[in-house]
Amino acid sequence: MSIAAEISRIQTGRNTIRAKLVELGMAQSGDGLDKLATAVEGIENQGAVSVTVQEGDTYTIPKGYHNGSGTVSGVAGGGSYGLQSKTVTPTKLQQNITPDSGFYGLSDVTVAPIPESYQDVSSVTAGAGDVLTGKVFVTAAGKVTAGTMPNNGSISSTIDGLTSVSVAIPAGYTAGGTVSLGGDIEEALAAI
Repeated sequence: MSIAAEISRIQTGRNTIRAKLVELGMAQSGDGLDKLATAVEGIENQGAVSVTVQEGDTYTIPKGYHNGSGTVSGVAGGGSYGLQSKTVTPTKLQQNITPDSGFYGLSDVTVAPIPESYQDVSSVTAGAGDVLTGKVFVTAAGKVTAGTMPNNGSISSTIDGLTSVSVAIPAGYTAGGTVSLGGDIEEALAAI
């Protein structure tokens, strides 16, 4: 092999080594063979690094050559992080309970009792006709509904026993009242 061919072969090898070291950030594109050799000598053989870290911890991978058979494994529950305890009250809408900023997660969530306003209404038997107009109630299905029963107030009437013998009481609510018998029937009986 000629000297020119040997120099060309060495330059090709240098360029290949230089390109890889530049890619790895260990050399500059104009570095000569001596600087490239120093950079390669500085690569530490880390072999197979196997490390276990706890949640919340970090591990800095050491600089150098790794043979690819090492592992980094996590162990649950051993990290140093803050958990938050929360208490929530049920509402009619879905709630997503998440930790506040600065907390890693939730240690527990306490759900308060259902508020009186959300109690079970499945045993309700009243219908709209059983509730006064202008009033509202909650059906057994939990729907707010307006009453339709008329409010007739107080009813008072007089019958004479001769021509008027009954009083029609309209359907709905009445606050009470009186139906009285007039003196006409007494006078008619006394005249007999």
